[in-house]
Parts: sequence; C-alpha cells; structure tokens
Amino acid sequence: MYYVRVVAGVLFGILVFGLLDYTLPSQNTLRISNTYNRLTEIPPSATIFWASDSTGTVENAQGQRDVRFIDAVRPGGRVFVYRNEDTGWVWPPYFKYDSANLQAEATNLQSSARDPIWVSVTAYGWRLPWMSTYPNAISINTVAGPDDHPTNWAALIVCGVLLALLTLVWRMWAQFRQRSARRPA
Repeated sequence: MYYVRVVAGVLFGILVFGLLDYTLPSQNTLRISNTYNRLTEIPPSATIFWASDSTGTVENAQGQRDVRFIDAVRPGGRVFVYRNEDTGWVWPPYFKYDSANLQAEATNLQSSARDPIWVSVTAYGWRLPWMSTYPNAISINTVAGPDDHPTNWAALIVCGVLLALLTLVWRMWAQFRQRSARRPA
C-alpha cells in the first residue's frame, strides 16, 4: 500500500507541475522577425490548447479559424513561433482581449538581424510541433539587449503562494497526526 501511495503522489505532483508549467507566464528575450494572420485548422486532439469559441473566435465551414502569429528569433539563432489569441474568461484566466493591439505592437517591433530590436515576450503554453500548438503571447516589452532577462514576478508570486499553502497544509497534517497518535485508546 505504501508504494501505491508513493506512485499516486508522484503522478499527482507531475500533473500539478504540468498544469503550472502550462498556465504560468513565461518570458523569453528575442527578436520579432514577422507577424501575420493565417487560416488555421485546429486538430481535434489539440483543441484544449487553443482559444475556445466563447472568446469570439469564429470558424469557417471547413473548420478553420483566422489566427494571428508572431515569428521570432532567439539570441542564439533558434526560431520560435507564438500565436496571438484572446483568452476571454476561460482558463487560464489572463482576461486578454487586446490581441489586435498586441499584433500591431509586434508588427511595429519587427527587426532584421543586422539592426535587431530585442523584446521580452510574456506568454503561456507549450510549443508542441507534432500537435500544432503554440504558446499564446500576452504582452511584449522592449529590453536593452539579448542578455537582458526580466524577472518573471507573476510566476514567482504564484509559486510562492502555492508553496506557502503547501507548507501550511503539510504542517497542519503533521500536527493532526501527532495529536491523534497521543490520544489514548
């Protein structure tokens, strides 16, 4: 029974870590190389990684939707692609309704390799090429250079609060076990 609890605990920990890794914002310093809209067919297996219909996204008769994309290049030369969709009131709760403004800002910050403009893109989600999923860009801020990595305060605060709650529950459970062990039969 002990091993079943350990395996269940490890699986639960992996699930929580995956949920946090997907939903918490991440920041990448990069150079924007292109912005565009594309009619995109969302694979049925990947619909949970894309915006829901309640956010105002409209699909055509062929099941395609018009999605904004931001192409970027990291300081090391690797390319990275973001999608830019409104999140609405669904999970994760970013309440993003400014994807058109963000696309205009990204277009304005496009630069070439010869004269780069470095930006920090805040986004959530995963890039899974085999499932055609992209992280969703939330905001874009200019930075001094390719070595500038702003502190991700939102993720640090959320992780700190969750760690404090986990410590509180762990201590409460330990006290409960200690008090129940002292009780006479």
